[in-house]
Amino acid sequence: MNFRKALFFGSSLLITALGAGFSAQTAQAQQSNDRDSGWTWRAWAGTVCRCVEDDTVTFQDPTFGTVELDVDGNSLGIGFDVERRLNKLIGLDLAVGYTDMDVDFMHSVGTGVQQDSLGSLNIWFAVNFHLVNTERFDFWIGPQIAYVAWLDDLSFDVPGTGTFNFETDNEFPALGDRAGR
Repeated sequence: MNFRKALFFGSSLLITALGAGFSAQTAQAQQSNDRDSGWTWRAWAGTVCRCVEDDTVTFQDPTFGTVELDVDGNSLGIGFDVERRLNKLIGLDLAVGYTDMDVDFMHSVGTGVQQDSLGSLNIWFAVNFHLVNTERFDFWIGPQIAYVAWLDDLSFDVPGTGTFNFETDNEFPALGDRAGR
């Protein structure tokens, strides 16, 4: 696999991490008096989870030999969203969130593991289906689509060999699902 394909594949895996993950959220909500319609505003913080089996990308590089990028799929995320409730069951949601994931770089030329972090700013649009909607508890699930803006490229300094740079590309669409309370 060449570097460009690896870049695309690696970015796709990272998008899956954010787009297909579930986030456990603690929400502070301000709502209209009628829970069946109106606007809901939330600020949230919680764990962003990679809910897939493997998030390691392996490819060949002429300088570093066999290269592996391993993304830590669990990190803290923060953000806010606004939801327009159409009725008791359905709402349209627009959210902005930030997360910063650790990435490990392993290679066959030298020893050790180098680390960097990869920040992203995500904008999600979701259709929420409110399955449980009471005065004290509101649980919803739904599909979402996202624009993922990677905030930086990855760079790993390898002693005695040089620097490995991995460029990221912003992606749209990143598809997934979400659940919340």
